[in-house]
Amino acid sequence: MSSSNAPRSSSSQSGTTDSPSIWSWRGSHATPSARNAGSPESSGQMLNNLHSSALQAAETPRLFQRVMIGSFATLVALALVLMFAPWRQTVAGSGQITAFSPNARPQSVESQIPARIRSWQIDEGDVVAAGDTIATLEDISSGYMDNSFVDRIATSRSNKLAVLRIEVQTARQKQLQAQQKLRAAQAKFDNTIAETATARERYRRIEALYRDGLSSLRAFESEQLNLQKARTDSVSASADLEAAQQDVEAARLMVRSRQSKLASRRAELDLKLENAQERQAASVVRAPIDGTIARINRAGPGETVKEGGQLAIIVPTTGDQAAELFVNSVDAAIVEPGRRVQLQFSGFPALQFSGFPGTSIGTFSGTVRVIDPVDDGTGRYRLLVVPDTSGSRPAWPDDSYLRQGSSVTGWVLLSNVSLGYEIWRRINGLPPQIPVRSKGTKKSAN
Repeated sequence: MSSSNAPRSSSSQSGTTDSPSIWSWRGSHATPSARNAGSPESSGQMLNNLHSSALQAAETPRLFQRVMIGSFATLVALALVLMFAPWRQTVAGSGQITAFSPNARPQSVESQIPARIRSWQIDEGDVVAAGDTIATLEDISSGYMDNSFVDRIATSRSNKLAVLRIEVQTARQKQLQAQQKLRAAQAKFDNTIAETATARERYRRIEALYRDGLSSLRAFESEQLNLQKARTDSVSASADLEAAQQDVEAARLMVRSRQSKLASRRAELDLKLENAQERQAASVVRAPIDGTIARINRAGPGETVKEGGQLAIIVPTTGDQAAELFVNSVDAAIVEPGRRVQLQFSGFPALQFSGFPGTSIGTFSGTVRVIDPVDDGTGRYRLLVVPDTSGSRPAWPDDSYLRQGSSVTGWVLLSNVSLGYEIWRRINGLPPQIPVRSKGTKKSAN
């Protein structure tokens, strides 16, 4: 009994850390009589020792607890700070580089006539000036295949105009003859008026003498016949004068008609001749602007082209630059001209933070200049963005690096809000804050 009590006292004093080893020692070295003696008390104490040892093993160290609590508090404080951090709302769009002026955009050189290519005068990449010859064509239209068709049209015009000029000259001669007849009729009429007045005066004198018995009846009747004849001649001369006046008016109208016909026919023939000359000139294709030949769309000599067929593309020599961005209808409703845009060009390394534009690296600034009033047919609206170099903002790259057609992504800067509001807005699927502009004031683009 004394030997069995000694190990139990030592195990109780040694603590919980020695319980497993004592238990194993007891199970292997204790005698059967010692293991059987006092087994309920020893078993309960051993179970208590095992339970306290498991709790101590599962207990978290105090240092780790402090680190976890500190980290959680830091995350909560950081989240609270970020909830009220300023955030710049943006509208994103993508597109390509272009030019603001239509004259500075790539232009297509087209054939104005159906023709066959005779020869090319340029190669791709050549720099040309306005008026330089690009290609020569051969007209294949049925009415213009003769190389001397312009001369034939000019000769035909001259012959037709000569005939019309003769008609006008003839009408003028008839007008002159009518005017001469009018003058003769006018003189004859004036003479008959004078003769009638003389005959009337003589008739009055003879009538007075006849009543006084100083003149014979034969003389009286003779003067009466002379007066009647003078009146008849006066009426005839008046009719001839009226007919002569009508002939002069008809001749004048004829001259005017012939002159009008000549002028109308001349304009028609001149237009036909000019069209022929223009068509002949269209066989020589010239550069419309200064620029660089970017692409030749047809093969060598002998190939035929239709009227309006594209021959080549010329890129103008200009420093005009703009970005063409496309946004959806919701974003287009809250964008207005004058808004600043943050741009990232394809091929130029950049680090863009849409909500913090001041921290972006490698981006360029622009200003919304135009917003199309209608969509492009797919529900997208086009924004034209021009460079903004005000302040210390960098200039856009040179057009030798930033070529027209290059891809570009842009962010239109809107209102400043808190980051918490922005997260709440995106979670709820709401649009960006709509800027409200007071009447009579202009909203700042920044």
